[in-house]
Amino acid sequence: MHPFEALAEPARRRIVEILASGEHTAGQLAEIVGGEFRISRTAVSKHLRVLRDAGLVDVRADLQWRWYRLASAGVELIEHEVDDLHEKLIRQVGWNPDTLRDHDPLAEPPTWARVPFKGPGRGYRRGTRGRQTEPPEPASDPDLGLYPVPPDPEPLRLDPWLRLPQ
Repeated sequence: MHPFEALAEPARRRIVEILASGEHTAGQLAEIVGGEFRISRTAVSKHLRVLRDAGLVDVRADLQWRWYRLASAGVELIEHEVDDLHEKLIRQVGWNPDTLRDHDPLAEPPTWARVPFKGPGRGYRRGTRGRQTEPPEPASDPDLGLYPVPPDPEPLRLDPWLRLPQ
């Protein structure tokens, strides 16, 4: 599950805020979050399971209690997703008010196409592959199709009295 999808629910965000301060038991979380959002202990445990499945929360068992804590790998995953969004924002398509010009990164050839690897190489030829330069040859007999069927051999003649081939 995507980390933003797991954090879309306000109760789950509140659980993550509480767990940022340290470890808490499921009962403590159910008491706090259940009171704030008026949800049952079962609903809180389902939210904890969703956060655990998304990798945002770790759990450890201690006798009959379950201790939950914020997973550092989950926080790094959220940071990675935010960094990806920031990169997309930088490379946005359309009018850029800072430079006062249109920007379309897909219209420019990729970096690897502009810099040759060995020697001068070929020039940039995007879109030239697959163009038909000559007119197609007309088919000799369109009724034959792709797989022509050979003509039938001479029909087999039978003797009317013996019914055996001659």
